[in-house]
Parts: sequence; C-alpha cells; structure tokens
Amino acid sequence: MKAPAISFGRLAAFVAVAEAGTFTAAAERLNTTKSAVSQAVALLERELGTQLLQRSTRKLAITDAGAAFLADCRELLAGAEAAMERARTGHAQPSGTLRLTSPQASAGMVASWIAAYSERYPAMRVDYVPTDRKLDVIAEHFDLTIRIGPMADSGLRAVVLEELGLWTVAAPSYLARHGTPRKPAELAGHEWIALSLLPAPWSIDLERGGRKVRVKLRGSISAASTDAVLQLVRQGAGISFFPSTANVRAEVEAGRLVRLFPGWASGRMFLYAAYPGNIAPPAKTRAFIDLAKEAVRSRDKYVVPASG
Repeated sequence: MKAPAISFGRLAAFVAVAEAGTFTAAAERLNTTKSAVSQAVALLERELGTQLLQRSTRKLAITDAGAAFLADCRELLAGAEAAMERARTGHAQPSGTLRLTSPQASAGMVASWIAAYSERYPAMRVDYVPTDRKLDVIAEHFDLTIRIGPMADSGLRAVVLEELGLWTVAAPSYLARHGTPRKPAELAGHEWIALSLLPAPWSIDLERGGRKVRVKLRGSISAASTDAVLQLVRQGAGISFFPSTANVRAEVEAGRLVRLFPGWASGRMFLYAAYPGNIAPPAKTRAFIDLAKEAVRSRDKYVVPASG
C-alpha cells in the first residue's frame, strides 16, 4: 500500500497545538479555525495510527509518542521553511544591519551567538539591545527578538529553539542555614526572591501526577531583572525559579545551585526567536536563527562563570 503524502499543514497544526496548549490558541496562531486545526490533527493521528494528544474537557496533554514526534516535526518544518527561503532568495547573502533584542538574562548566550554570526558574515553589522523592558518589536524597528517564556500571541512569527522546564533553585549556603524544603507547601516558610516582571511574582504553581498545588510565597526582596534575581539566589539570599537554560543547568551540575522538587512540573517554557511579518524573514534574520538553532543543538551555549 502506498504511504500517504506528507501534509506539512497537518504537521504545522500539531506543532501549533502542542506549543500553544489549546486548539483555540493554535488556530489563532495559524490564522484559521479551531475545527480546521482539530481535524488536521485527527487526520494526522489516523495516518500515523497513534494518538499524539490526549483530549479532555479540561485540558490537552501530549502523549509520549506525541512528544517524540514533536521534535521531528519541528525539524521537518524548519527544513521546509529554510528550503523555501533559499528558493526565494537564491544565493542572497545576509547584508546590512541586524537589530535584535533579548532579556538581560540571555545576554551572554546571545552575545556568543553574535560573535559566531559576525565571524561567519563579516560584512554584517549587529545592533544588540539586551533589556528586561517590554519592547514593541515592530514600532522600535527590531528585526528579531530572542525570548524565554510561554509562547505569546504577540503578532510576531516565532521559531522554537528549545523547550525548557521551570526549575526552583537555591544556593547550598541558603539551605545550610534554613533547611531544605521537601514539599512544595514548605516554600511558604522560606524566603522567596520575586521577579517582579512576572504576572504573579508571589505565587508558584506545581503539578505532579495530575495533582496541582499553588503555593503563596513570602519574602523581603523583589527585583525587575532576572539577572539580579539569579545573583541574589547565588548569594544565598533566598529561593526562586528560573527557566532551565544552559547556564542554570550548569550552575546546578556544578553544585553552585540546588534544584528543588525535581519530580514536580511547574509550567512549560520556550527559548524562541520571534520576528515581525507574515512571510519568511530576510536572509540576515534567517541566518541568525539558523545559527542559534545550531548552537542549541550542539550545546555550544554560553555558561555563566562562577561568581566570586
């Protein structure tokens, strides 16, 4: 029997649902209807003969088979988009100035990508603005933004670079003085360092085996900078949570930070690149995104050096 032709539209629908978390949000991202997205995913599951998503009236969850298939789908779609861009632009080389931004906490990582980009494309100029201020990418004429967080419907086109967890961490020095919380509820009795940029900086939601827990937190320090919060936690001032980026993972692996509650999940986060427009980005932007993907895949990422 002849295998069915690959439908990139169905693959894109599945990826959008997996990343957005709901059929409604995926439909908004793809500029189509909820029923069209649902039908595309159902047809894809029928073709594969396996369930990719578990549906219920309350929530949508990705299956183990779906999680494994998701990474392959992203790679296929990225390859198809890159091929189409090469066909559109021929052998066009990146030129002009690339204007990009990211949060302060990502500055070291992005700077390492810029160094590699400048070496690969010496004719390019780069204007980089690391900031925790909420920017209007279109109004302020940025070509690209690197973000960490939930996938937001911001009117930008997004390319996922890496899926991240959200890790609750503390310094060994803090735990030695105050003890190690063994259950999420015990966080209420500890000093929390709040990132005031978050919508709910003084609470945390955790889940394990279908059981959800929300903990109200207390503390005497808040900061509007991820870098500042991370430095405060390193210095033993309290506990906080961070996306599991390469630098945070390195801190934990080196023993400079301790991850708490590894068996509990606290939300899905993404490291992603976003750019304005509804068509493929210009060569200079596409080249930087491709380089960032290479860096993430090869784990050739910036690691925060030990402080002190």
